[in-house]
Amino acid sequence: MSFEETQVGQTKGRMSARSVLITALSALIVAFHLATATTIVIPGYLQAAVHFCFISCIIILTRPFKFKLGFMVELFLCLVIAFVAVYQIWLQQLLSRVEGVYSSFDIAVAILCFVLALYLGFRTIGWILPVICILFTVYALFGHNLTGYFTTSSFSVKRIFSNLFTSTDGMFGSTLMVSARFLLLFIFFGTLMDVSGSGSFYVNLADSVAGRARGGPAQAAVYSSMLMGMVNGSGPANVAVTGTFTIPLMKKTGYQASVAGAVEAVASTGGQIMPPVMGAVAFLMSDVTGIPYVKIATAAFVPAMLYYLTLSFSIYGFARRQKMEKVAPSTLPKIKEVFRDGWFYLIPMLVIIVMVFRGYSPQRAAIWTIAVAALVTLAFKRGTLTLNALLDACRSAAKIAGPLAIACMLAGIVMCTINITSLGLKISSIINMISHGSLIITLLLAMLAALVLGMGLPTSAAYIVLSVLIVPAMLKMDVKILPAHMFILYFGILSGITPPVALSTFTASGISGAGIWETGWEAIKLAAAGFIVPFIFVYNNELLLMGAAGDIAFAIITALLGCAILGFSISGWCFTELPILSRLLLILCAVSVIIVDLTFNIIGIVAALAVILVTRQINMRKTHAQTT
Repeated sequence: MSFEETQVGQTKGRMSARSVLITALSALIVAFHLATATTIVIPGYLQAAVHFCFISCIIILTRPFKFKLGFMVELFLCLVIAFVAVYQIWLQQLLSRVEGVYSSFDIAVAILCFVLALYLGFRTIGWILPVICILFTVYALFGHNLTGYFTTSSFSVKRIFSNLFTSTDGMFGSTLMVSARFLLLFIFFGTLMDVSGSGSFYVNLADSVAGRARGGPAQAAVYSSMLMGMVNGSGPANVAVTGTFTIPLMKKTGYQASVAGAVEAVASTGGQIMPPVMGAVAFLMSDVTGIPYVKIATAAFVPAMLYYLTLSFSIYGFARRQKMEKVAPSTLPKIKEVFRDGWFYLIPMLVIIVMVFRGYSPQRAAIWTIAVAALVTLAFKRGTLTLNALLDACRSAAKIAGPLAIACMLAGIVMCTINITSLGLKISSIINMISHGSLIITLLLAMLAALVLGMGLPTSAAYIVLSVLIVPAMLKMDVKILPAHMFILYFGILSGITPPVALSTFTASGISGAGIWETGWEAIKLAAAGFIVPFIFVYNNELLLMGAAGDIAFAIITALLGCAILGFSISGWCFTELPILSRLLLILCAVSVIIVDLTFNIIGIVAALAVILVTRQINMRKTHAQTT
């Protein structure tokens, strides 16, 4: 929904007042975060409370009520939100001076904040996460009445809600702080680049480079969506932005509507696992694990590359099987012209890559990148970065950050109740008990849990919930901490394309006009590498660039070959059209080649060649028989 569309049903005067208020709040929150990242040093609780206040008010105002006096109710809610934020700041300052004894009024405000968070969650990200929060809170309140393994100690309302309101893992705790410190800055960088015209540059760049290959429009869609998605941080939002251009073009050149939608959904979703930005979720992982961000981004590179290369091979094979013609070069943008007109858009991306890999903090990297993006735009697109454009960037950043911030806040509720009740340890113990010490069964259970618990959640919220519930079970099986967290991150992200609740797939199918389940099935096939590679890097850490240089090089080479075989098996073409049996055999061969084991690799390569040659010979005989 666009900014203008949110004003439907309001009078002209109110629309003007609402627009001015939203613009002012959006500009203030961006200015506040820029200031606290550069010159002003404030406590974390103050940063989180101000972030919550501004974001929540913007959410209320951009989703107007449809009844008379609705605007007055919205203003009243904004005042209530501001009161809760100010009270949070006052209470935290009080607790820093005196022992934590909470009054009845403190608990009443905490409960009010809890209700506001649930309401804002319903308005922004749907019902799934708020209902999960309610269930976890009810469990904390009444779990002592249960018998058996899931029974808990008795916790009072005061203890539960005081923790939710003031603890470092509650509503204003570490999860919301990630949004307050990092996410909004990177989102603003993305919206600033967007208003400066970088979106069309990235689309044209991908089109000029990949458009000449078979299935060119789809190949261009893959890499333009990747470039946009790693900054955007939201699969559905990226589908909505790039899909409006790429999906109709793919359909026009011969792709089925379901395939076109699936390609866009898979490509947009994968942007969140592509370094260096990774949709900013890598900063959250660094905060949770204590692993430096640069190590996470480096480790994520090879799996992300395999994900996108498998998608490219699948598209190429699909185009060959459908006998699609190459796009005429005259219709494609010339790469020299694209670079001549927009090479400067690459400078901010290079700056962020250099700063991140040189170990600068995420905040400093974001600030410098924003500054460079503004300077580059002023230097090369002088008429683009007007005051109105800056305000548009602020409004867009605040709008995108809203659902993510509330999701982080709600994830804090889940994390806090899990810690109070020790539910995370119980679930991990159950997984270990069911698996009977088998790592592969543990990983399969972790995958299913991640796909289910991640449904409908933003990546940041899904990752937080999964890291608390699932990772401990994997660590008990001696899985290293980085592969364990990367594993659940992958499947938390892939839940965005896996029905029944697949927001990226829903968005893509709405644009393509294809059925949701049909598009979802195609998306699962195209994202096959994302479902296979995490299992491989848990067993063989070389794919995460962990180990000796020779072992890492061998693992990458065999994984590339295996993903090529996998992509062709998915598409149904590899130098000849592949029947179902050949495709299934090639999938087994691909897994055998990806596994870091020389014996398996040789068997897989020989078997794949045999399947391809035999299938090709059979097809040639059939063709010869038909012609004679």
